[in-house]
Amino acid sequence: MAPNAEGLSGAMEEGVVDVREVEGAKCFVLDTESMVRPRHVEKDVQYRILRLENGLEAFLMSDPETDKSAAAVDVRVGYLSDPQDLPGLAHFTEHMLFYSSEKYPKEDEYSKFISEHGGFCNAFTSAEDTNYHFDVNSGDFAEALDRFAQFFVAPLISKDGVGREINAVNSENSKNLNSDVWRNMQLWRHLSKPDHAFHKFGTGSIDTLSRMPKEKGKDTHEEMLSFYSGNYSANLMKLAVYSRLPLDEIEHLVASKFSKVKTLNKAADVFPEDPFHPTDHQRLMVRAVPIRNVHALDLQFLIPPEDEVYRYTPCHYLSHLIGHEGEGSILKLLKDLKWATSLSAGPSPESYSSHSLFLISIELTDEGNDHVEECCKIVFQYLELLRREGIQEWIFEELKNVGETKFHFRDKQSAGYYVREICSGMQVYDRSDLLLAIHQVPREFREDAIRAALDVMTVDRARVLWLSPAHKGKVSGVEPWYKTEYEAEPMSEALAGELRSCGLNERLRLPARNQFIPTNFDLVEPEEGFDRPRMVRKTESSEVWYKPDTRFKTPKGQVYLSLVMPESYATPEAAVCTNLLTKLLVDSMNEVTYYAEVAGLAYAVQSTTTGMQLIFSGYSHKLLVLAEEVLRRLLAYEPNEERFGVLKEQMQKDFENTKFDQPYQQAIYHTSILCLQKKWHIEEYLDVLSRLSFAEFQEFLGRLMRRVSTQSMFLGNLTEAQCVGFSEKLEDIFAEAGSRPTFGSQAPEKRVMELPAGAGRSYSRPVGNEDEENGAVNIVFQIGLDSPKRNVTLQLWVQIAERAAFHSLRSVEQIGYIVCVMGWDSHQVKNVYFILQSSTHHPVAIDASVEKFLVEFEKRLAEMPDQEFADQKQSLKQSKLEKLKNLAQEGKRHWKEIEEGTLSFRRQEVEVEELEGVTLAELREFHVRHFERGSKERRKLSVRIISGKTPKREDAGEGERIEDVYKFKRGLQTYSLI
Repeated sequence: MAPNAEGLSGAMEEGVVDVREVEGAKCFVLDTESMVRPRHVEKDVQYRILRLENGLEAFLMSDPETDKSAAAVDVRVGYLSDPQDLPGLAHFTEHMLFYSSEKYPKEDEYSKFISEHGGFCNAFTSAEDTNYHFDVNSGDFAEALDRFAQFFVAPLISKDGVGREINAVNSENSKNLNSDVWRNMQLWRHLSKPDHAFHKFGTGSIDTLSRMPKEKGKDTHEEMLSFYSGNYSANLMKLAVYSRLPLDEIEHLVASKFSKVKTLNKAADVFPEDPFHPTDHQRLMVRAVPIRNVHALDLQFLIPPEDEVYRYTPCHYLSHLIGHEGEGSILKLLKDLKWATSLSAGPSPESYSSHSLFLISIELTDEGNDHVEECCKIVFQYLELLRREGIQEWIFEELKNVGETKFHFRDKQSAGYYVREICSGMQVYDRSDLLLAIHQVPREFREDAIRAALDVMTVDRARVLWLSPAHKGKVSGVEPWYKTEYEAEPMSEALAGELRSCGLNERLRLPARNQFIPTNFDLVEPEEGFDRPRMVRKTESSEVWYKPDTRFKTPKGQVYLSLVMPESYATPEAAVCTNLLTKLLVDSMNEVTYYAEVAGLAYAVQSTTTGMQLIFSGYSHKLLVLAEEVLRRLLAYEPNEERFGVLKEQMQKDFENTKFDQPYQQAIYHTSILCLQKKWHIEEYLDVLSRLSFAEFQEFLGRLMRRVSTQSMFLGNLTEAQCVGFSEKLEDIFAEAGSRPTFGSQAPEKRVMELPAGAGRSYSRPVGNEDEENGAVNIVFQIGLDSPKRNVTLQLWVQIAERAAFHSLRSVEQIGYIVCVMGWDSHQVKNVYFILQSSTHHPVAIDASVEKFLVEFEKRLAEMPDQEFADQKQSLKQSKLEKLKNLAQEGKRHWKEIEEGTLSFRRQEVEVEELEGVTLAELREFHVRHFERGSKERRKLSVRIISGKTPKREDAGEGERIEDVYKFKRGLQTYSLI
């Protein structure tokens, strides 16, 4: 390498601080001194930005502490650039690049390498970008990067793979067809100028990529090659790399591998034309029929491009106010009127660089569905309030303060996610702003920029989408790709006139100043040797665990609190009432807690099978203040009958809508019903809700808190004295409310059914949604109770099997888009799940394919070379010893040990020690015992979700069928608790 090589650079262009030569290729080093960097989380990370001679720009990060390295490339071309007659071509191209390359011609070589070395790889196609990314164990990064670079240097885009990947794209599209999110996005696009790129269907399907091209005499493979060669140009690519290597070594790797990428020196495609006709597509009222039982109201506005004014964050300012949930907000008023349960506001996912879209989404109640025009009026009254009050600098500065604090004290992210975000941001943001901009931190107050967005949020530019099952049979339009039934008409003159002259509403006002914004970031000095949680208090009613932050040195904390209440899950009625209480509690506190959430504090309250769990996290300065406020309100809570009715209705809909979940999710749910000793069914909950009265709910609350015990963990920038003091105060609060500790005999038991050994069992259910064309199966192999040796042997088996299964069952057999093999913990019982979903293969046939795969996999294990086995063990070891990245990860890990009673806080180290002794012979024996058909120790359960649109099967497959779930469970033993 030759810094400042004489005669190499000539006069330096602006922003270039150095020019080097790496293996004959010029490498321009760009200025990073002006770039704002996080003061805390990346204080030891070094940065460098390069531009290679071919125009590719690369952002290099050297972090000596990272055990995972990562890279991502963002290509500035997406589905907006698809040919009009080949929808989905950009997405299909993304799929095809994973096959092979001239340097690595073996199919699936890249993905296999990443998987076998502790990594993950993926890609996505959006409107204007295609993004490829991976992470891998740091010691294998150079080899992984070389394979990755071949995507852009010399891919082998084999014609043999075209049919398979068209099927993969079609399966991906198939799983989205009954998703209201995807359907709504495409409906918004459909309601635009037909010849505009915005109108396109980006995913693709077997129709768009196979049938339609053939009818027009086009070869999809040739079209894809043309698309790749015409758009995958180095000057349109941004690369981000994160590694523990020194910057000079990363630079050499990048320059030597990516300088070979060809450049066309072409400009990125732009789409400046307005996508909407002012009379056909604006001031528009659309009625549409959703898949789920939901009423919703969306208002969409075309606003000036956010990318051009990102420093002033107009969308962030407006979404903060319009989406606020405190007193005086749109949502608070709609809730008081019993018309809505939730509201969100912000940039629409349909936005792109030339045009931003702002979306306000309101979930309506049944009563609100009868007052849609009044709901619209309240929104426009709030917009009028914002115009009359003017753009408030103090609100912007508050958001800037919160944003900068979050930026400088943000949690460390996974390397793979971070590089993906950075290279996407490089396409849009200036170098000096890049790191701030990808975290949406406001930079500079510009009233005119915010005003420009607000001023176009008018009735005449509004696009209103009203979703309701009540529209079924009353609309005549059908969106062509997702078959959404809709009707689009100009907003009536009467309504438009009323909204234009809506005036102000005295119940709407701007939010108050936020009292939860932290100001104290001092760090607690932890005691020596505090490397795991310790029990610091135990009484008749409480157990308190504590661990200070010894890793991350951040002014944040975590509080986990489990309220053990024997009454809470005793019956389906009790479970429903406890769940409803959590929702009512959150609802009643929202006007206060929303301010805390804006300021960087978070909390969650949820019912469990043992009672209730509360989790608080965020800046330690006011964390315990929030926790105490929530708990006091819980114990003093007096239910409101109106809110009871609204949230009971919402809860009922939520349970009813589970029938529209993805089939594989339904399979996992029914697996839990079969395998957990005590788990009430959604059908039971719905029966309870249909009869539950307010008086019955009140009566239940009167006895719920009679006996309560607590288990808690405090983690982070908190002192032991603070935590013990808080727990003492908590005991006093419960005692004042009349609660007594639980009896020892009431200790909760979380028992798991022991599946029968030998012949497998199967359970079949029809898919909940009759229009769903996908079926699914979850094939469970129950391995046994938690133990270090068993755990690592299972993890090693899964690590080797998951990539092999993905290639065999998805790539070769083309079963479907969702093919997953994973370890699954049911409390202390270890399992292996094979989760597959398909629109072309019946679940019984999928089961047979999995059995065939297991036979093939046994042969692979039998023939596995010792060195490959050693490499697999080393990869698992590195994954298990991967450093925790943030306090949240540490909290989840420790709390699981406390909650389950296992208390193995050194689990990773102990299991790695056991891993050293696992032999290949033991792994083969593990496979034979748990997966070989005919093994007397195999415990297999197939949970099948059957679609009426899947080809019929006469045979039921192997294994005894379960006809009565509860009779089946009564005949089983449960695993003993540790």
